[in-house]
Amino acid sequence: MRPVWLIESGVYGAEGERLRAEIRRQGLIADFVPHQALKRGSDVAVEGRPLAEDDCVIGYGTYPFARQIQLHRNWRPGAWCSIENLDCTTYYAHFGRYLLNQNYVIMPGVEAIRQADWLYSVFGEDDEVFARPSGCQKLFVGRCVSRESFASALSPARYDPATLVVIARRRPINREWRLALAGDRMIGASQYAVDGTRSLASGAPEEVIRFAADMLAAVRWRPDPVFMVDVCESAGRLWLVELNSFSSSGLYRCDLATVVAETSELAAQAWARRDHGGFAPPDLADLLH
Repeated sequence: MRPVWLIESGVYGAEGERLRAEIRRQGLIADFVPHQALKRGSDVAVEGRPLAEDDCVIGYGTYPFARQIQLHRNWRPGAWCSIENLDCTTYYAHFGRYLLNQNYVIMPGVEAIRQADWLYSVFGEDDEVFARPSGCQKLFVGRCVSRESFASALSPARYDPATLVVIARRRPINREWRLALAGDRMIGASQYAVDGTRSLASGAPEEVIRFAADMLAAVRWRPDPVFMVDVCESAGRLWLVELNSFSSSGLYRCDLATVVAETSELAAQAWARRDHGGFAPPDLADLLH
């Protein structure tokens, strides 16, 4: 079965329009769907066609949109967004030697606020540390934070003692790229920032692609069948910034023709296996040429 694409409305703007146009150009069904349409018990229709509970569907939007599909729908693959695997507590252990944030602590947000003086004594540079949520929910934007604004910056994480944050030393970043990966294969690449400012450009330099290939050859673990890898240049070297889910990350200027064709084929394969292993991801060997 060929997949139907559900793109969350009001999220990606012109980028979402381009994605829908490319999906339709390839003869597939795609449309924008508001998050509210996915609430439990509601029927979802795309281009006048009601979706069955066992349809082949790819969801693409925000994290809550992807999570709603995972929790309340039986579509395959539904959404590529493994909440456990895309948490820093999991993938840092696999990719640690490649991380931009080589030295870090992961602790509950409420404890980080309480231990702020100690954290700044260890990781502070010019009265700043880098802070980000550990989970892929991204309760706040990862950024450099001054001592004065530390508590307010982490306030979204302070009300749940189980919410973890990452604290690390500030690192300079020159250029940043996003790579879309299916198993070991790169299916899309885009520059997205230069010196901290949004700067979109198709593709990535050969050295960035080689860095990602070498990293993936050394680390055989994968968070999802399809996922995003953010790479940066800092102090003359390339580093892994973070892993992100495919279903809740911008594609920027990735080659949409390739991304749509590759992910649609993987979705069809996942749907064909729906009665053989439930929600289990496909074997890595199935993803390789």
